[in-house]
Amino acid sequence: MIKTLLLGSAFVTFAVAPAFACRGTAEYPEVVQLVTDADIPAVEKAAYMKRLQEGEDLHQRGHDLDDATLRLEALKILDEIRGEITH
Repeated sequence: MIKTLLLGSAFVTFAVAPAFACRGTAEYPEVVQLVTDADIPAVEKAAYMKRLQEGEDLHQRGHDLDDATLRLEALKILDEIRGEITH
């Protein structure tokens, strides 16, 4: 019985783990794709991609340093760009 309970717990943990994933980790690639697909001038697209890379680097540094402030700042960049592209 204990073995079954432990196996069931492990399965549930792995099954729901993606729900606990960081928003930035999931959404930066999505917004990169939005910019890539956007019908905007190449210069503007390059500027967005540069900002996205800076935001993603900041986000990663926030994870590396366990600094929620850096991660939130990175999410603000992400949200601003998404808002500008999807307006």
